[in-house]
Amino acid sequence: PTPAQQVPTPTAVLIPVTGVQYQFVTNKLLLPVTKEQTQAFGLNVDNDSQQTSDNKFGQLLTLLTSAVPNLEIQSTLDQAVNTGQLVTLHMVKADDFLNDPNVSWSIFLGQRNPTAPKFDGSDKFTLDSATPPNSPIIGSLTNGHFAGGPGATQVRMLLLGQQVELDLIGVRLEADFSAQGCADGKLGGGVTDEEFRGRLLPAIADGLNQVIETNKTAATPLLQAFDSDNDGTITATELEKNPLLMIAVSPDLDLLDSSGKFNPGQDGVKDSYSIGLGFTCVPAAFIELGE
Repeated sequence: PTPAQQVPTPTAVLIPVTGVQYQFVTNKLLLPVTKEQTQAFGLNVDNDSQQTSDNKFGQLLTLLTSAVPNLEIQSTLDQAVNTGQLVTLHMVKADDFLNDPNVSWSIFLGQRNPTAPKFDGSDKFTLDSATPPNSPIIGSLTNGHFAGGPGATQVRMLLLGQQVELDLIGVRLEADFSAQGCADGKLGGGVTDEEFRGRLLPAIADGLNQVIETNKTAATPLLQAFDSDNDGTITATELEKNPLLMIAVSPDLDLLDSSGKFNPGQDGVKDSYSIGLGFTCVPAAFIELGE
């Protein structure tokens, strides 16, 4: 038998206690709907020695859009961000925004904005107090490029009109950073297999059914591809068992040990599903509710 891979025990991260705080808002959240985006947004979430880019979520969305080419996935998310219905906030703490060995990057979910943001630095937002606070992702800046993780964070996105919140583990983040914002951002992490099947896949099924009701052009190829029992609706189980999608709906990462703690590569059981997203951000201000 092959001996179990020995993974070093993670060292404690040092959260910066000094530095300038920069506040930003996501002005573009990008889903991996093509093979190129799947590769571009993928990060080595499980830190394997092959430095593999992990993004099973991108494989799934790419297969969906290849089966139904006119399926609009990105545009509904763009609308939610541009109208202030989906607000993702960032706070970066660094002594030097070009080179700093100890930087924290925190992601927060914001309340819906009553008006469409201008994304010109003048916008003010309020943190969503109903969501748990995320721990900062610790990393470094080298020539203005941030790389950090692993960490944990909650993300909110809109998939085919369905809002879904996911708890990412093993989070890694990279972005080109300056006081003017961030570009070429990549956010990668894993969702547990249980959360993928209980939350993400049902949201996709609900979104596809909404498309079937409102877009007759897309309805026919969708039903032909995924409605195995020909009842006019698509279920999460049908997506899970669909031959076209089968390779894209199975977990690809071993992030948890046998006790359920984050400890990659310990028990050889693939328990998590990798997700990689792209983003950009611009300066903004945000407060906690009641301030």
